[in-house]
Amino acid sequence: MQELIEKFLNRTISKSERKQLKKWVLANNDNLKVFKSEIKKRSKNNLYHHFDESEAFQLFLASIDERKSKKIALTRMLKYAAIVIGVLTVGLLITQFVGEPAEATIVQTESQSSDVPEQITITLADGSQQVITQDGSTQLLDKSGKPIATKQDKGLDFSSTSENSNTNLVFNEIYVPYGQTFKLTLSDGTKVWLNAGTSFRFPQFLDASTQNRVVYLNGEAYFDVAKDKERPFIVNAENLDIEVLGTQFNVSAYKSDGEIATTLVEGSVSVYENSNPDTKVLLSPSYQASFVKENGSITKNRVDTRIYTGWMENRLIIDNLSFAQILDKLERSHNVSIINNATHLEDEIFKGEFENESINSVLGTIASSTPFTYTIENNVITISK
Repeated sequence: MQELIEKFLNRTISKSERKQLKKWVLANNDNLKVFKSEIKKRSKNNLYHHFDESEAFQLFLASIDERKSKKIALTRMLKYAAIVIGVLTVGLLITQFVGEPAEATIVQTESQSSDVPEQITITLADGSQQVITQDGSTQLLDKSGKPIATKQDKGLDFSSTSENSNTNLVFNEIYVPYGQTFKLTLSDGTKVWLNAGTSFRFPQFLDASTQNRVVYLNGEAYFDVAKDKERPFIVNAENLDIEVLGTQFNVSAYKSDGEIATTLVEGSVSVYENSNPDTKVLLSPSYQASFVKENGSITKNRVDTRIYTGWMENRLIIDNLSFAQILDKLERSHNVSIINNATHLEDEIFKGEFENESINSVLGTIASSTPFTYTIENNVITISK
């Protein structure tokens, strides 16, 4: 069972393996003790806080029912001086089996607004602006009525239209509002998934005469770049350039964030400050380059790429994020504004995972380990002590 316990702790356990581990843990008290012991070993240097073995066991027993499991393990971390002290309760970790968060204290004054959310808009090279809707024409037309892209489910495909060879290099720009995601297929076959709150500027056509394939990103996007050894693909994100020939990677480059993170899933990429292209950082799969805007430094670290690509599957994976950082992500993904009056929580650090959860579920789970209350009025959430 050691292998299954490791998979459980690393969040890589399958549904069938989870059931197998569950059955083994519940078989006898010795197995349960081994399970708890392994969890403690993983965090042997951490401070254990308010651990109640009896309560944890009862919580674990609740997992016998057949409710759909939700990966909502939550670990609260406390900051003391310059040292981050991990606080891991077995009871909270075992909620990965249970599937339901503890009840949070919620005062809901009004339901979420039913107003139509801000829509995805594209500004074409001819200056015209259009709203991208799911109904209507199956083609995107320019000002003159010429088709330039095919509409897809939550996406546009520019590879299905042919270019006039006399056309100069021109750019379109698309904006994806909070609460939505969108997919583009560029004219060279490159696929781009755009996260909420993202602006993306890209060439309308990329023909063989184009020396480099350059796009401009403000926000977050996942790229599956069509291979072309003769023409590099360059993502420009403020002061940073990410250069590839053909690969898959994620770039998070919101203007409000202090860093730009490039996470490589497959292939290789070069990351460099565009004012100094001679100093390149080369990434291999499962590595991330973090560019600090304030001083221009770039660091490289090995990471779990699922943490940074989970948004494509509507999953929120929290890995040592502060409360303030979590709120930023929730604002983008759920199209809400959050006012945090519990400022003492801003530097608290959390770990956890949510899959297709409502914002009530996410905040309620966090509140179960770090008590606070919140009210929801229209699309504004106010957090209080």
